[in-house]
Amino acid sequence: MVFATDAWASRTILDEPMPFHRLGLTHTGYPATDAATLGIDLDARPSYAEVMEARAGRMALVRGIVDGLTDIELVRMCTRAPAPGYPEEPGSVGSCLRVVMEEECEHRRYMVRDIAVLEAR
Repeated sequence: MVFATDAWASRTILDEPMPFHRLGLTHTGYPATDAATLGIDLDARPSYAEVMEARAGRMALVRGIVDGLTDIELVRMCTRAPAPGYPEEPGSVGSCLRVVMEEECEHRRYMVRDIAVLEAR
């Protein structure tokens, strides 16, 4: 979720040039060399506390964006791709936030599923 938030909120909505946290995890198909160029350390083995600190910062960032939304800002077009290698397709602030929210929902769904499997063992 750190990478998704960095890509869709910080880079695309806020237009930050290099917002990527070194502990962010890209999707499995993202080239490792591209991840390294973004400053992402795919070999990192962070503590739980380090991950939660990065995650809390990203959650606060999204809350700040949502709290400041106006009707005009919601439809503002973002022209920056979420990360190198993604299509250069403009999307609204609302559509970018939708990606972040869908990722949140899907990751939670996987987590609940996986915990249920582990608890059943």
